[in-house]
Amino acid sequence: MPRFDTLTSIHKAIRAMVYEKGGALQTTDFADRQEAARAAADLETVLFLLHDHHTTEEKFVFPKLRPFEEQLVDAMLAQHQEVVRLLGITEEARMLVTAEDVGDRVAAGGDLNRRFNEMIAFYFDHLAREELEVLPATWRHFDDGELMAMQGAIVSEAEPGVAFQWLTWMFKGLNRPELVGLLSGARMAMPPEALEAVRGLGAASLEPAAWEEVREQAGL
Repeated sequence: MPRFDTLTSIHKAIRAMVYEKGGALQTTDFADRQEAARAAADLETVLFLLHDHHTTEEKFVFPKLRPFEEQLVDAMLAQHQEVVRLLGITEEARMLVTAEDVGDRVAAGGDLNRRFNEMIAFYFDHLAREELEVLPATWRHFDDGELMAMQGAIVSEAEPGVAFQWLTWMFKGLNRPELVGLLSGARMAMPPEALEAVRGLGAASLEPAAWEEVREQAGL
């Protein structure tokens, strides 16, 4: 029977976000002031969510895993430090693409694409290592009830607006069985008004037939 998985869904959401927003970034005409401003705003949200993901791991996952896997956790935290450094460099580049001068904006846009690609290359390698090493470690040391409690703590402490940003990307990044499992659990924990917002988000994110299938199977 499959084990409870605390990482794959959020990682798939991250990849969906980066594929979409990275594609938009590399096709942006930075000579156009409005396009440049839109790219800068979109990327601000991406960088925030990437940072949010690893700070969540540092608060809720790694402290529980450390007593069993100290070297692994230390290695992951060292990679997180590099992520913070690369996010900072990308943020500095992002802030320059709204320059008044057209030539400066175009040059800044090229640099931003390079910095973003550099950061994402490292970030994706880090996600893959977590899936290859951290996820099996959580299965070795915690039962499914403990993993569900860990996930529940993450969800309960998340800011509603941030949680719905993540859910938006999960709708775009998860397959039908994964969405059914995710929403079945949400149905048990969310108040009615939040569930109604989830229904609206699902209807807006998926094709009508696909959403209807997911909604029915999840009991929404």
